[in-house]
Amino acid sequence: MPNPDLKWEKTAQVNVGFDATLFKNRLTLGLDLYNSNTYDLLLNVPVPMTTGYTTRLENIGKVNNKGIEFNISTNHQMGDVTWSAYFNISKNINEVKALGPGNADIISSGSVGNAYFITRVGEPIGSYYLPVVEGVYKNQAEVDASLHYVDSPSNYGLADTKPGDFKFKDVNGDGILDISDTDRAIVGNYMPDFTYGFGANIAWKGIDLGVIFQGVYGNEILNLSRRYFYNHEGNMNNYKGALDRWKSEDNPGSGMNVRANRVSKGQNGTTSTWHVEDGSYLRIKNISLGYTFPMSLVNKVCLQAARIYCSIQNPFTFTRYEGYNPEVSNRNSVTTNGEDYGVYPLARTISLGVNLTF
Repeated sequence: MPNPDLKWEKTAQVNVGFDATLFKNRLTLGLDLYNSNTYDLLLNVPVPMTTGYTTRLENIGKVNNKGIEFNISTNHQMGDVTWSAYFNISKNINEVKALGPGNADIISSGSVGNAYFITRVGEPIGSYYLPVVEGVYKNQAEVDASLHYVDSPSNYGLADTKPGDFKFKDVNGDGILDISDTDRAIVGNYMPDFTYGFGANIAWKGIDLGVIFQGVYGNEILNLSRRYFYNHEGNMNNYKGALDRWKSEDNPGSGMNVRANRVSKGQNGTTSTWHVEDGSYLRIKNISLGYTFPMSLVNKVCLQAARIYCSIQNPFTFTRYEGYNPEVSNRNSVTTNGEDYGVYPLARTISLGVNLTF
């Protein structure tokens, strides 16, 4: 949808930092503090569907980013052994400061059409805005004692709730459950608490070994793939957590996994906090092993240098996330970031090579 009033975003930023090299270049330190304000944000804003579109790109509001970055590295030589190591960590805090006239929330939909992202003043951009699952109804007595559900087309199926279906929280405390509107909460976002990386290299008499690690902590992922991998319909493979589903009042399972049911009832398919997972991870990005032939040998075959090597990219990832890849987003908009809806995993790549210098 065209917008003739579009213009560039504007950013004003203050940085304070230092770099230091100590002990004859054996130790290097770096620190950076920053505070950045971006004005006239380019965001996709919902518009009436009678226009033929769902969103329009507009310059709206202001956002603040502030944080810290720190790095340290060292290198040493002890006889025939040389080694180096490094570590870096960074933390960014994102906060929406303004959203145009009235500071109205921007509520956005994802891949399955439900509105479950929100951009609100005082919160990070693109936070998850979802009904809160408290557990699973263990027996009929819990269902009978549950709150009255609002009668609306978007809540169709709640009247069919049975033991083994999801129990939702009355977020606003009014005694009426409306998970399509008022009974939603901001429950996290894709932005991590901090990111970090570290690595080391060591060499001895032509043999060299290097390892690189990279990690993220404190971000949440909206794993929509759980809609299929926990549907218990029996027509596809499931996560192993399906073994702990509700089976009977005497065997309620984990208390957070619904009953097996071919047709979804009780809003078990509603996108909710049950789909949000911890996306923290530590990944070994690369392991490389090489050997550089001595000059006395390569000179005999008219070469200046020769090295053979083997490297493995993405060999291991340590995470609690159940999906294929915790470093994922199904969408490219900042207001709808962090969705995983069947995104392909990273490839594990093994490379063998020869470097020749003539």
